[in-house]
Amino acid sequence: MQDSINSEARAKAYSPSSVAPDFAKTIAEYESLSVLASKRHPSREIGYGDSPDEKAILFEAKSASPPPLLVFIHGGYWQELSARVSCFPALQCVDEGISYAAIDYTLAPHASLGTIVGQCIRAVRTLCAFYRRRHPGARIVIAGSSAGAHLAAMLLAALDDIDAPLQGAVLLSGVYDLQPLVGTYINDKLGLDAPAALRLSPLFLPVTAHVPAVVCWGENETEAFKRQSRDYAARIAANGRMASVYEVVGRNHFDIVFDLCDPATRLGRDTFQLLRGTP
Repeated sequence: MQDSINSEARAKAYSPSSVAPDFAKTIAEYESLSVLASKRHPSREIGYGDSPDEKAILFEAKSASPPPLLVFIHGGYWQELSARVSCFPALQCVDEGISYAAIDYTLAPHASLGTIVGQCIRAVRTLCAFYRRRHPGARIVIAGSSAGAHLAAMLLAALDDIDAPLQGAVLLSGVYDLQPLVGTYINDKLGLDAPAALRLSPLFLPVTAHVPAVVCWGENETEAFKRQSRDYAARIAANGRMASVYEVVGRNHFDIVFDLCDPATRLGRDTFQLLRGTP
């Protein structure tokens, strides 16, 4: 009985919708704004493997100098959403002279989390190589939200500065210790056992990509998510170069991503500073 109670408590602690009752409306905004971005700006698909899921959608900005690139990994607990509904940041990025790419990956249960991590590593390597052939010297920053922040953090543990040169990372509302998810409904499609959850937790992995990072979470999030972000921020501060760690007032787990490329917000300004290399 005690295990059942603990499992229920952990499931609630890691249910972001429990403190964001309008999350479905926010997801619908992702979709409608992504359609608008695809209509307003041309894009192309970049394959990084043989599976139809192994692709990224790239929006290239036009600039006399090499336009920087923001690479985004979507959330959805590794089980939902897609690159196609994550194109909306391109609306602001391209207008600011910044290219934008959204990565697709195979969703659980059709792929294990280890496979998904491997896909994202290949995706970033492919995008970096492709983009820098077209734009030598361009700055590249990786970003992720929720499960996407976990995947971006796994990249920081797998890529060094020579392997796939990155100039920064922006991690929003991530889960960096997967162990609390074991035994909850969240794990039903993931199928993680305790050793796999530990092995795939960036909180316990070395950070090999020594880049400045922005680690943020929304004011209206569960304490479990806030704690995970603080703990991971402390981890990478000990291994790399921390840029900023803060709570975004008025935002929740789902709508915080709207600030990512909004120059009127602190988060948007921090993202653009990493991309442009400005202080």
